[in-house]
Amino acid sequence: MTGRARLDHPEGELRWVRDPRWGAVPAPAVHAVLAGHDHLLVVAAHPDDECLGAGAFIADAAALGIAVTVLVLTEGEASHPHSPTVSADEMARRRGEEADRAAAVLAPTARVVHAGLPDGGLAAHHDRVVAAVRDLARPGTLVLAPWTSDGHPDHDAAGRGAVAAVAESCADGEQRLHVGHYLVWLWHWGRPDALPWADMVVVDATLAGLDRRDRALSQHHSQLVALSPAVGDEALLGDTVLAPFRRGFTALVLPGHDLGGDGASSARAAAFDGMFTDGDDPWATPSWYERRKRALTLAVLGDEHYGRVLDLGCSTGVLTRALAVRADELVAVDVSERALAVARRDAPGGITWVHGEAPSVLDAVDGPLDLVVLSEVGYFLRPVELWLTLGRVLERLAPGGELVLVHWRHPTSDIPLDGPAVHAQVRAVCGSWSRLTHVEPDVLVDTYAVPR
Repeated sequence: MTGRARLDHPEGELRWVRDPRWGAVPAPAVHAVLAGHDHLLVVAAHPDDECLGAGAFIADAAALGIAVTVLVLTEGEASHPHSPTVSADEMARRRGEEADRAAAVLAPTARVVHAGLPDGGLAAHHDRVVAAVRDLARPGTLVLAPWTSDGHPDHDAAGRGAVAAVAESCADGEQRLHVGHYLVWLWHWGRPDALPWADMVVVDATLAGLDRRDRALSQHHSQLVALSPAVGDEALLGDTVLAPFRRGFTALVLPGHDLGGDGASSARAAAFDGMFTDGDDPWATPSWYERRKRALTLAVLGDEHYGRVLDLGCSTGVLTRALAVRADELVAVDVSERALAVARRDAPGGITWVHGEAPSVLDAVDGPLDLVVLSEVGYFLRPVELWLTLGRVLERLAPGGELVLVHWRHPTSDIPLDGPAVHAQVRAVCGSWSRLTHVEPDVLVDTYAVPR
């Protein structure tokens, strides 16, 4: 990224996550997006654009054996035009090296090509952008470039050049080339209506892909850390700017895609039901960990009593019963019928039991809600499902309402996410509402409160 994003919207990620249109966006896997391609050509207007807009996608593509080429059109020498300590030439050198290191983290065998075009001047070099893309886009290539309406002149020009290059190649008889787009600046200046919803897809990242993305982004030191204390040397990529790039998925614009449904169906219900084959307590709820976790959950609640409460992922209802004592009305949701059958036994009144899977089950839960608890639920959701769930929860939380997340901190296996990743995704959206964070070796607790 070069220049300062126009951070005109104080709601930040909140305005994006709340938009209900995400629920209709197809969510194909990485391999489905890349079907028929063995080469990914990522076009970056500036060093770091590829990490910000598509880092996890690139990493997961490389892990599938897809050859990766990163075309860096400019060296981003204009990122600090008023720096009193670093010249444009020195900045170009630094950022070029950062791009090389970042690409090696995302895709260890990636080829990086530096076009050396002027930062801030890509629109005047359309033919050279087209030529650079055509030189690298062989048959079987998916070209991924900034969106043509991303809102930065260089990004838009890079996107237009990529589209033109693919069109020219196809006109010359090559039909196994396609172009797609990632977004960077639009997440800051835009509103949801600015997205081309009909052409959007969202692609879940793996934990390994998220880790590589974050480590690759950390290579762009010149953008993340102030060059010096002097005016003009400020860091460009602070937490607010980075929030859209901490998501657990990559949003892409793929014009003309035919990738089908949202991929939300799963075998989770059967898997959780199967856990009850050997008894009614697969989670060992009397264990010290479970007892302490419940005590912590109850202790961090900001109010003594609540009106309407949602326990999302109630399982056998042990925590649900404790929450019911502090609520006028409680809705308890779980994906497992077997778990709900156990939970209903000897349950107190005032609890509405709902069978269903997040995020869609929230359509059956009316607001406003005064408290929502997600205890050891988030990491069973795919990143896109977590995003959709969070959006629907936030739509239903009343002013002053609380959101509580509690998760196991240790590594997970055979499920989409782990506890730290879940909490990082939510923090990127709700961080300004944070009320409490509690970290222990085994458990992570975060609470958020909607402003009144």
